[in-house]
Amino acid sequence: MVQVPFVWRPATPADVCVLAAIYRDGALRLGPLAYTPEQSRAWASFPEDEPGFRDYVLQADTWIAERVGDARALGFCGASRGGDACEIHSLYVTPLMTRRGIGAAMLRRTLQRVEHEGATRFAAWVTPFSKPVFLAAGFQLAQTVNAPFAGVMFERYRVERG
Repeated sequence: MVQVPFVWRPATPADVCVLAAIYRDGALRLGPLAYTPEQSRAWASFPEDEPGFRDYVLQADTWIAERVGDARALGFCGASRGGDACEIHSLYVTPLMTRRGIGAAMLRRTLQRVEHEGATRFAAWVTPFSKPVFLAAGFQLAQTVNAPFAGVMFERYRVERG
């Protein structure tokens, strides 16, 4: 796996459109590898809810990985804390840059940041794409559920650590 160097910075309101494109592109390009066409379209539709997507990014402590040299966004990871618990809300890598260690590095940096702030317990709802990244980071599968998203049923995975 080729490590891609990146700078790591907090997301701002000006970043929401770029992060929406990464999210949508990931759902449309990667979704068909694990989901039906209907599920892929439903997953990709979330950024169309502009206020909802903006809150998804900005109400979590979301950070962006940018390529060194050209400041192009490679991905993003968001988390929120409550006491010693941390919920990872997002972990997305632009599809053309997957399988290069970016997602694992973003997750590692996020976990280090929230651990430094006092988090000791971690959880996330993950997709078939991010599940291996979380398991490699020491999370364990806690629950599998079938739940609707945008009116379409999905199998979702709850992972936990600590």
